[in-house]
Amino acid sequence: MTEERRTPGPGEQAQADAQVEDLARQLANVINSAGVESRQDLREYALGLLKEETEVTDAPAPRSSPGKQAAGSNAIAVALVLGLASLPLMLFPGVGVTVLGLAILMGLWGAVTTILPTRPRKPS
Repeated sequence: MTEERRTPGPGEQAQADAQVEDLARQLANVINSAGVESRQDLREYALGLLKEETEVTDAPAPRSSPGKQAAGSNAIAVALVLGLASLPLMLFPGVGVTVLGLAILMGLWGAVTTILPTRPRKPS
């Protein structure tokens, strides 16, 4: 059977909100009645169950593009940090100019990877 998705009306939304609040209170009471050492585990377990049970199955899964950088490796951000770090290092000209050069290269690399589109790699 296919479940039809529709937007609940204001009365239905208020009823759903009240049910969710009541269930959250019950869950909080159960977790708080547990021992101190197991409360964090129970919280994480409850959140995991909630996420699993409420996932929308017909939503497309997020795709990761192989050409994109990871969130923690933004070349432009690294270039800015290196550029700022090179300023006090100018007291030692060799090191300061080298770090500034690296900052410029990283900034250029970040700009190029941002501007140019990346093609998805074909699986081999």
